[in-house]
Amino acid sequence: MTSPAEHEELDLLLGAYLDGELDPFAARRFEERLANEPELAAACEKLRSLRVTLRSGLAGEVPSDALRRRVEGQFAPRPRDPIRSWRALAASLVVGLLVGGGVMFGILGNQAGMPVRDQVVAAHIRAIMAPQPIDVASSDRHTVKPWFDGKIAFAPVVVDLAADGFPLVGGRIDVVNLEAVPALVYRAGKHLISVVEIPASPISPVVTSVDRGFESVTWGDGKATYWAVSDVSPDEMAAFVKALRAAVPQVPAS
Repeated sequence: MTSPAEHEELDLLLGAYLDGELDPFAARRFEERLANEPELAAACEKLRSLRVTLRSGLAGEVPSDALRRRVEGQFAPRPRDPIRSWRALAASLVVGLLVGGGVMFGILGNQAGMPVRDQVVAAHIRAIMAPQPIDVASSDRHTVKPWFDGKIAFAPVVVDLAADGFPLVGGRIDVVNLEAVPALVYRAGKHLISVVEIPASPISPVVTSVDRGFESVTWGDGKATYWAVSDVSPDEMAAFVKALRAAVPQVPAS
């Protein structure tokens, strides 16, 4: 049974999907849920039909000519300075471009010049706030790894860290620098740890940073750059990173 908060989140998600406000990857994930959840699909269709009915009912509400002339007379435009008008128009265009561009890149989660660290942290926060933080749910790496085939341009490294206290939960696709990348999700007690893998990277040392209570740890092994993000304690994150780095070389080549 879902809680009131979960119902509210689902209603918001349904509205965003029907309004076309979800980014391509979020929309695809939601469509997969619709295909697998008949009750959700029925609710979506019911809401879609209701919107069509309401909009069709409003179509006939056309103001009369007399009312239109009265409103136009009350709000008739005053004479304006042509120079000021052009300046206002130019300013509005600039603001429109900035706002429109910000919304588009906000949907994709990749603002121009946004550091990779901020992108992966934002993706982790969005995931844990979503009804489901993963696209494929499984503790078996032999199930999770093949799921990425055909969805991204490379095969990610997927390791099993259950013996170290960090069981695999599943995986999803994030977007970093407008590129689809794999994100693996592990559990640490009541918390989740996201591991994003970006291919073709030089060897780099471990770097740790904290932002708004979320710790991110990154390093490169010459084949890929790894980003681990979570709000677990620093000790737990250090133990996870140590276990992951020790396990990665043991994974057989694909």
